[in-house]
Amino acid sequence: MRWLRLHLRSRRIPLALTTVTTSIALAWALSLAYTDSATINARTASLTIMLAAVAVGTTLTGADDALDRSMAINWPVRRAGHLLLAAAVITALLSLSTITDTRYEPFALVLRNTTGLLGLTALGATLLGAALAWIAPTTWTLIAVLPSMGPSQDLKMQVAGWLVQPAGTTAATVCAVTLAATGLLAYALRGCPLRPANETVSDR
Repeated sequence: MRWLRLHLRSRRIPLALTTVTTSIALAWALSLAYTDSATINARTASLTIMLAAVAVGTTLTGADDALDRSMAINWPVRRAGHLLLAAAVITALLSLSTITDTRYEPFALVLRNTTGLLGLTALGATLLGAALAWIAPTTWTLIAVLPSMGPSQDLKMQVAGWLVQPAGTTAATVCAVTLAATGLLAYALRGCPLRPANETVSDR
């Protein structure tokens, strides 16, 4: 149990979980207060999921890079499990809204956007490091929620704006699955790049 507590603290998981929960609850409360719709629109849902994914991005590396690459631990499996668990937690928290009058739905859209954005975050962490993992999901989400980006029959628009396409849009689903699978595999196999020694701090 002590190892688990140290692991959670070194990965800043309690803070990330608080941020995820707060973001989801705040967006739900604002939608409940200021809209008459029973369904939270795709743009609001996408922004909320993006904030959750960015929070998860901060947990994708620990305080000690050497420990994260220790051969004594099966890190690829642990990294993959970390991402899958994060996706399950975010999806579960979003799904709690279904017992209220204002909901994040349909579930297919919630699952698609959650897995796609987490995959994009993990890919960013693998290439740029956890500190910069937010760039890719934030940039793509802000572009996708622009007024000019909406449901479209054009394939390029469906890919560029996959976050706001209706559930069941094939191109959007393929894009999300590709991002999720690529990010999961890249992060699980490589992890985050090594940081300079002066940027790592051992937890005590």
